[in-house]
Amino acid sequence: MKENFLLLRALQEIDTELKSLNERLQDIPKSIAELRRQVDEFKKSLESRKQGVVEHKKQYKLAEVDLRAAEEKIASYSVQLYSAKTNEQYKAFLKEIETQKRIKSEIEDKMILLMEEMEALEKEIKSLEKNAAENESQTTKKINALEAEKKELQTAIQEREIKRQEIARSLPPDLLQRYERIRKSKGGLAVTSTENNRCNGCLSPIPPQRILEIEKQNKLYLCETCGRILLPAQIDSQNKKN
Repeated sequence: MKENFLLLRALQEIDTELKSLNERLQDIPKSIAELRRQVDEFKKSLESRKQGVVEHKKQYKLAEVDLRAAEEKIASYSVQLYSAKTNEQYKAFLKEIETQKRIKSEIEDKMILLMEEMEALEKEIKSLEKNAAENESQTTKKINALEAEKKELQTAIQEREIKRQEIARSLPPDLLQRYERIRKSKGGLAVTSTENNRCNGCLSPIPPQRILEIEKQNKLYLCETCGRILLPAQIDSQNKKN
């Protein structure tokens, strides 16, 4: 029976390792996808700023058209000002001139703002373009490292799967079935030890008399609270040394 207990502990350790390795393996595609997403976001950000420059140039040209229109109206009203026949007409032309001058001033302010924003965008684009190649290179290196880690994990998992099969074959079928049933229902942890008179799986206290019985290793004991297989603490330590 003691040999079976050691085999159970070894099987549990391999299953715990396999769980950890498989979880990491499953995370790698997510990590790669996130890195590629970041690259795409960087490219979109750069493209957005380039599009911003295009839009600013378009708005600037439209402003130039509006500016010329305002200047032409000012010139036209200025000519008509001297041909006004009544005081009312004279005042009306003056008002139109002032209105167009105000419009012209607003357009000029808008053009200055567009030019400043355009210069800022172009400066930012140069900075992003400078970092783009380095950013993509670093991302490629990270992805390659993750791909290499993936292969290493797959190899490690395969090796442990083979070892697991060897241990499983050495266990009595009924004991192996019980182990698998408990492991499935307890999130992968079927075997635990009695540390400090407690179940190391759920931390529930174990009566001293039961601890003594477990340490004899003559019989299989389960935690009365969580149902996991209980092994003496010294078996846990002994197995780790081996």
